[in-house]
Amino acid sequence: MLQNLHVKNLALIDEAEVDFSGGLNILTGETGAGKSIILGSVSLALGGRYSADMLRKGADKGLVELTFYVENPETVRKLEEMDLSPDGGQIIITRRFNGNRSVSRINGETVTLGRLKEAAQVLIDIHGQHEHQSLLYKKNHLAILDAFAKEAGEWKKKVADSYREYRRLEKELKEADKDEAERAKEISFLEFEIDEIENAGITAAECQSVEEDYRRMMQGKRIAENLEEAYLYTAGEGGISAAEAIGRAVRAAAVAAEHDDKSGELYEQLVEVENLIGDSGRELRCYLDSLSFEPEQFYETESRLNQINHLKVKYGDSAEAILQHKADDEERLLILKNYDEYLNELKGKLKKSEERLQKNARVCRRPVKRGKAFAGKDRRRTSGSEFPGCLL
Repeated sequence: MLQNLHVKNLALIDEAEVDFSGGLNILTGETGAGKSIILGSVSLALGGRYSADMLRKGADKGLVELTFYVENPETVRKLEEMDLSPDGGQIIITRRFNGNRSVSRINGETVTLGRLKEAAQVLIDIHGQHEHQSLLYKKNHLAILDAFAKEAGEWKKKVADSYREYRRLEKELKEADKDEAERAKEISFLEFEIDEIENAGITAAECQSVEEDYRRMMQGKRIAENLEEAYLYTAGEGGISAAEAIGRAVRAAAVAAEHDDKSGELYEQLVEVENLIGDSGRELRCYLDSLSFEPEQFYETESRLNQINHLKVKYGDSAEAILQHKADDEERLLILKNYDEYLNELKGKLKKSEERLQKNARVCRRPVKRGKAFAGKDRRRTSGSEFPGCLL
């Protein structure tokens, strides 16, 4: 409900404040008294188009402020979806004007014009001769009618819940209607999936351990391969190792050293390098021999991991999901193998659901009928607290 309007420096208004009460509020006055300005300022506060010539002559700043009291749970829910929570039930919309600029705030928080207009659609409906009215939209009819029958709210929810349950069972019954050939085909498929998962014999603990073993073995394999290559170029055979190359260099330098002192110094340096390479080669070989990488065990682990990953692609991304898929298949298989019993049980549930829906609808219809009668009286009675917003 709109509680208060505060206007400052707009058109002919220096400053004005209007309080509204629940029910019907009527603005009266002779032509030119400012009724249209009051209503226009409400539209302006809610995001209407503004220009500097709307300010009172001689003023460079203006203000329009609206205070709403919100108690309707549906309105509160819609506002909260916009991250706008009523403060003590109040929503205060302020729009300040300075020259050609305007700043909008809701409960003190600066908001865009678009967000302001979204909030306005929830809070108030301004009816003009040629303006859009919420009454013209079929989607709003139920909410308007419900405002006259608040006591139907609890039963309305029960009707909605029972209707959803009825439609769910109706859909399940329709999908369950299969001929014998279709059932046989599905039974065969389910049995295949169950057997595949069962024969794999996976567990959550095994999935984790296989993955860990594979990562460890992969690391060991990479280490062994790289160290094997390092050994090959350090002390391996085949004429490409550093040990063989430095050996030839040492022998050549030894011949030169017999005839030249400087060559003797270089020879001694090469001998030191030869000894260092020899030590490195022996250490590499020793460490390689200590590594426990078993190719056969690695390929067995890799094969098991591939099998588990294949099942994950088909049935779920974890052992738990795969086993749950198997349980679902087994449940469905049991239904198909006891099809007639299942179908009769489902039909019974649907019948009970329909009876419950009809019962709830009958109870809900009573306050709705009273609301329709109330809304249809020639003398309209309105209450702003019963609607998202009401200004008459």
